[in-house]
Amino acid sequence: MAVNATNDYPSGAAGIFARVRSLLTGLTITGRQALRPVGTVRYPREKVVLSPRWRGALRLRGVLGRDEISVLSAGPPAYNALIDGLYRENRLPACVGNCPANVDARGQGYLLGEGKPSEAYELVRERNIFPGVLGRICHHPCESACRRNYYDEPIAIRPLHRHAYEEYRKVADERLKPFTVHHDERIAIIGSGPSGLTAAYDLMRLGYRVTVYEKDEKPGGALYSGVPAYRLPREVLHDEIGNLVKMGLDLKLGVEVGKNVSMHRLLDVYDAVLIAVGLQESRILPLPGHDAEGVEGALPFLRAANWKGDAGVKGLRVLVIGGGNVAVDVARCALRTGATEVRLACLESDAEMPCHPWEIEEALDEGVIAMCSLGPEEVLVSAIGSVRGMRMRECISVFDEKGRFAPEFGDEYTDISTDVVVFAIGQAPVLADVIEGSELTLTDRGMLPVDGTVFTTAQEQVFACGEVVTGPGSAIVSIATGHEAAESIHRYLQGQSVTEGRVVRPVPLYEEYQPALLDGVEGERRRVTVPMARPEERVTDFRPVELGLTQMEALGEAMRCLRCQSEVCVGCTFCARTCPDYAIQVERIDDPGQRRVTLYDLDLSKCCFCGLCAQQCPTDALTHTGQYELTFFHRDLMVFDCDEMLRSGEGTRATGRDSGREGNGEVSD
Repeated sequence: MAVNATNDYPSGAAGIFARVRSLLTGLTITGRQALRPVGTVRYPREKVVLSPRWRGALRLRGVLGRDEISVLSAGPPAYNALIDGLYRENRLPACVGNCPANVDARGQGYLLGEGKPSEAYELVRERNIFPGVLGRICHHPCESACRRNYYDEPIAIRPLHRHAYEEYRKVADERLKPFTVHHDERIAIIGSGPSGLTAAYDLMRLGYRVTVYEKDEKPGGALYSGVPAYRLPREVLHDEIGNLVKMGLDLKLGVEVGKNVSMHRLLDVYDAVLIAVGLQESRILPLPGHDAEGVEGALPFLRAANWKGDAGVKGLRVLVIGGGNVAVDVARCALRTGATEVRLACLESDAEMPCHPWEIEEALDEGVIAMCSLGPEEVLVSAIGSVRGMRMRECISVFDEKGRFAPEFGDEYTDISTDVVVFAIGQAPVLADVIEGSELTLTDRGMLPVDGTVFTTAQEQVFACGEVVTGPGSAIVSIATGHEAAESIHRYLQGQSVTEGRVVRPVPLYEEYQPALLDGVEGERRRVTVPMARPEERVTDFRPVELGLTQMEALGEAMRCLRCQSEVCVGCTFCARTCPDYAIQVERIDDPGQRRVTLYDLDLSKCCFCGLCAQQCPTDALTHTGQYELTFFHRDLMVFDCDEMLRSGEGTRATGRDSGREGNGEVSD
C-alpha cells in the first residue's frame, strides 16, 4: 500500500474525507505492527570497566612504614624482562628507564634513606659495576628524567653513587665473596674497560671462568688512560677493579693480543672471545701543516698527562680543536701541566657545544678560553717546521635543516697564535693486529662489523662490545653493551639462539621538564650542593675537583627521592599541596631506618572529587576507586584515616569507619 504523508488537504467535504482516510491508514499500519511477533535484540555481554579517572573516593595502595619499596634485582639474563614488564605496566621509574644500563636509582635512594649504604652499593653494582667511578664521571641521564625536576630539583643520583661506594669500601672485605664456578666453559675478554669488565662480571655471576687481557700495565682502559685524575682518582678505579679480582676475575696485565698472544691462540684455548678494546687512535684532520711539530692527537696527550703528569706543554700556548668532553678534558689537563694559555675552538656555537654544560663551565672557571663558531682551516708552520699558529674560518652553521652534520663556512678568517695544536675531534679503533688469526675482517674504514643488538660478529665464537661497536660515547652506555654481550655469550655457550625468546631492553621516552620555579621552595626540598675545590687552587694540580657529600648531606638527599611508581605513599605531601580544598593532611617521620608515614587523612566532606591529587602522586599510590556511593550516617565518618585509605578498592560503596558494623553503615545508639 502506497502511503503519502501531507499536511495539505483540500477544503470542504473533500478535505474532511481525506483527513479521515489518513487517520484510518495510520491505524491500519499500527494494527499490523501490533500483530507481529515481538523481537528482542540481545547485545553481547560486556564487562563494565570504570575509567582510572573515575572520581570515586580515593584510596592508597601502600604506605611507607607498612609496605616495602621493592628494589629491582634480577640475574643477568632476566633483568631485561624485569624492566620490560615494569615498563609495560607503567611501573618503571623514569630514572631507571632513562639510564642506558637501567640502574635502580630508586632502590639506591630507598636503601640509603633506610641507613643501608652497603646494600645500596651492591644493588647499583648489579647494573653499574663501578658505582664509585661513575659516581664521579657519569653524565647522569637518570637525573634529567627524575620526576623531581617537575616539582623543584632532581635527586643528586650520581653523587649518591659515590657516597654509597665510600661507605661500602669500609666493609668491603667483609662483604666480598668469590663467585661459584659451575660451568666448564671459559671466556677470554680483550680489554679491561667498562664494557669488558661488565661482561666479565655478569659471566662470573653466571658461573663461568673469565680471563681479561689488558695491554697496559694498569687496568681500566679509557677510564685509566683517558679520564683525568681530577675527575677520577686512580685509587678508586683500581679499588673497584680489585674487587672484581677478589670475586674471581683472572686479570692479565701487560699482555697485548696480536703481539704477546694471538687471537688464534685464544680461540683454541677459550670457548668464547669478547673484543672490548675501545677506541685507541685519535683522528687528526689532514689540513695543510697537520704534520708539523707540535700537532698532537687527544688520546696521546691525555695518556701523557695522566700517566706522567707532563704533556710537554709547560710554558707554551695550547689550542684545542673540538667541542666535546674529550676536548674539554684536554684543555683542562693542559692548564694543569703548565700551559701558559689554553684556547678551545669548535664549530658549534656556545649553545650547541656537544660537551656537558657543567664540564665547559668548570673549564671556563679555571681559565680556558672558549672560541665558538670557528672551524680549522690550516696549521701555520714556522720556518723550522714547528707550529706557530692556526688559521680558523668562520662557521655559520653546523647542521642542515634535517639535523645532519653539514657545516657551512663564511668568508672571515682568524689567525690564532699558538705553540701546540691538539685535535680532539674523534677516535678510531685499532683492530688489525687484534683480529689476525681469526676469520674476522674489517671494513674500509677499519671498523669491525658487529650486530649492534646482540653484539655478535661474523665468527660464531667471537663477540664485541663497547665503543669499538658504538663509537665514542659514555661509560654507562659501554656498560650497557657489556650486559647485552654477556647474555649473548651465555646463550651461545648453552647452545641457545642468541635472539629467539630474548627480551630487548625497552628504550622509553620521557618528558623533558622545564626548570621549576624555586621561589618559595623550602630549603629541605632543595637539591644538595656538591662542594667543589676553588678553581685557582685545583687548576695547579690533579686533585679531585668534586669534594663529595657528608653523611648527613647524602642521607638528606636520599630521603628527597620520591620512590616513583612504587605504589607506596612516602608522605611527599604533593597531594596535600595540590588539593584546592585542603581536604588532605599528611605527616611523616624521616629518621634513618624508621621512615614512615604517621598521618594520612582525607576529609570527604571537603573533597570535590577533582582528582588533581591522584594525578600529582609520583608513586601512583593514591588512586581512584569507583566507590561512588558514600553511605555515612555521621559527619565524623567522612574523614578517612590511614587505615581506611588502605582499604580494598573493590565494589562501589565507600562506607568509612563504620564498614565493619551491622546494617548498612548505621551506627547503633
